Amino acid sequence: MMRFMMLIILAWNSSAFSAVLWPTWIGSELQPQSNSHWQVNINTDGVDFIPAKSAPKILVIISRRAKSYDIALQTLLGIYGRELPQAHFVVRKLPVIKEYPDAKEKLMKMLLNAEDKMSLIYTVGSKATVAVRHAYKGGKLPVVSVNAKDPVLLGLIENAQGSGDNFAFTSLNLPADVTLSFMKRFKPSLKQIGILYAKHNISAYTTQYLPLKKIAEKNGMKIVPIVVDREDPLLKLDISMKKAIQQLRQDDPALDHSLLWLTGSSSLLARVTEINQYSHNLALISAVPDVVRGGSNSALMSFGVSFVNNAYQAGLYGLRILRGEVKPGDLPVGNISPPDIAVSFEQALRINQKIPFVLMEMANDIYGTNGDVIRSKGKTM
Repeated sequence: MMRFMMLIILAWNSSAFSAVLWPTWIGSELQPQSNSHWQVNINTDGVDFIPAKSAPKILVIISRRAKSYDIALQTLLGIYGRELPQAHFVVRKLPVIKEYPDAKEKLMKMLLNAEDKMSLIYTVGSKATVAVRHAYKGGKLPVVSVNAKDPVLLGLIENAQGSGDNFAFTSLNLPADVTLSFMKRFKPSLKQIGILYAKHNISAYTTQYLPLKKIAEKNGMKIVPIVVDREDPLLKLDISMKKAIQQLRQDDPALDHSLLWLTGSSSLLARVTEINQYSHNLALISAVPDVVRGGSNSALMSFGVSFVNNAYQAGLYGLRILRGEVKPGDLPVGNISPPDIAVSFEQALRINQKIPFVLMEMANDIYGTNGDVIRSKGKTM
């Protein structure tokens, strides 16, 4: 009896200890429930998601905490839980120079150690994808990117046909010409676009801002950059937005022929409510469908690639590689087509904006004027 009580106490302490140690760079909602397929092992290196039967092992590298990365990982766990339930996920944080002066050496050591233990690597986010690509191109293990921008625009591969080596890529980017065509469907009289991006998000600047700027200006449109940096007093969101609105009013006093486009800068995707406050009722279009939802923290509309669909495609790529059906270098860059479209009529009502019927008809997700879900994943609710 005494021994039984001691085991109960030890089990409780282990659970409490794990809760305390849950890393701050992964969302706490990822902790498995008691009936989950996954068990968790938390250690000094990161978090392991372990099923009852464990093989193969999959290494997941994440640079930091972000809601989009949590969604990607949650989606991957769901896919593998159904399709390959014996898979063992090992989640590790990307070593960064801010924390480790020898970050590159630490990353290389992590990758080389993985060669004896892992069967596949997922890189979550553009930063992790770029870092692992530079360190491990031509390595022994297959690598699949998830929740990352276009690898061609990032300069990681030459074309979208495939890497020809141990990497398979997916992309969150919608081609700039497609994005602009949907913007013109939304507002046929469009003449100006204010583009929001975070100063330090190089991937959003390179793969989203610059391509849209180039094609929009080629079509005679004016682009107003809205650069945001929390650490720079001159580039705080409210100040940058105020300057941008002033610039847009110069050629469009009533702002009838303008809109705002929010790139996939993670730090800004979490600040949609603030952006709406400073927008002067301009339509906010997002490159990320996941930020269209019920409530005030929502963009008006999005046409792009959802985090869930991108992660689902990365999951299928990984499964095909593990099953020996294809080599990673032979897989083309995974693009979602047609794009995911989301609409919030709550936001449309707020700014008195009409939604073209053709876009409403094409939308995967629609939220009503009270924020309720009307359509989800193409299905009427």
